[in-house]
Amino acid sequence: MKAPKRDMIGYGRSPPDFVWPGGKRLAVSMVINYEEGSEHSYPVDRIVEGVGEFLPVDVRARDVGNESAYEYGSRVAIWRVLDTFAKYGAKATFFATAEALRGNPQAAKAIVEGGHEVCDHGLRWTEHYRYTLAQEKKAIRRSVEIIEELTGKKPVGFYAREPSVNTLKILEEMDNFIYDSDAYNDDRPYRHDDDGILILPYAADANDFHFMAPMHRFANSDDFLVYLKDSFDVLHEEAGSSSKMMSVGLHNRIIGRPGRIVALRKFFEYIGSFDDVWIATREQIARHWIEKVEPTLR
Repeated sequence: MKAPKRDMIGYGRSPPDFVWPGGKRLAVSMVINYEEGSEHSYPVDRIVEGVGEFLPVDVRARDVGNESAYEYGSRVAIWRVLDTFAKYGAKATFFATAEALRGNPQAAKAIVEGGHEVCDHGLRWTEHYRYTLAQEKKAIRRSVEIIEELTGKKPVGFYAREPSVNTLKILEEMDNFIYDSDAYNDDRPYRHDDDGILILPYAADANDFHFMAPMHRFANSDDFLVYLKDSFDVLHEEAGSSSKMMSVGLHNRIIGRPGRIVALRKFFEYIGSFDDVWIATREQIARHWIEKVEPTLR
């Protein structure tokens, strides 16, 4: 059996020489996953959601407890998160599933009015590797339609969470997408297959996801804050000689809890003292790369 094509080299010892706007050396991308209301639900997709504040129920049935914990993200936490970003004057990219965004039009409006980006996170939480090619094309097109209806703009970015082997090809055939974030393999943007869609790598480690069962790697806000600061410090030091980007993964229902939002506030206060850091949406990063960086690399 022929092994799939993979790039295990990347930029290697010859990273691109560039800077971010204003001569900044490190771009920080704050991502808020808006998924509540589109998670796995046994009556909908015959799958019991396995990630949450609690371990999943042990029968094929609705997990009402976990559903309620997810609802907190849309009912309460979204407003705490938006208020925090407004307080620190920062803009975020919302990885929003279309069904979740449609479940709370007030939040969709507030996200746009706050100057944040809405990135297409799929129609709902169906892993894209479960789709046939035709099903995946239909789902992505529908998610774009719903997001445009709610925000007035077609999304330019995509994040499937679990893409299929067809996902990038589908995005490249559509006229609205300029980047995808279904990769965790670099600290800089790069082109898929050299001339395909722009990839803005995401982060699965600097991510509040690890507060959740079954991982439980972060026990409290200090655990998460220390990990974010350590990640930032290393990337900031390295960016002194070669510019980089840092991704921070957040979820309304997780970071938006009272005992966890503290980590986000303290992280903003910490990085606010650095004058060579650019907190940007992923669209801003992608457009700068396409318009300013790539022409210098040819």
